[in-house]
Amino acid sequence: MRVERIITKQGHPVPATAHQPRGPFPPELFENAPIVTDYIPQPDSGGDEIPIGGTAQNNFQAPRWFRCKVCEIIMLENDVSTHTCSE
Repeated sequence: MRVERIITKQGHPVPATAHQPRGPFPPELFENAPIVTDYIPQPDSGGDEIPIGGTAQNNFQAPRWFRCKVCEIIMLENDVSTHTCSE
């Protein structure tokens, strides 16, 4: 296979030196976030303060709501087993 080199023109101007990004963006967008070092690390299980399922890191699941087909009362998933219709 023959390789042929084709000289082309640069399609857009290239800056001579590096510069900060410009455009319609505020300068705060390009600032580095501060590093927080004075915090108390939490254990993976959450301990007594954070129950299992309390955060996204330890299997959080949003509460599910159910509607009774008979009396049409809306209740949490925990209350379904103890629900008795009033009709």
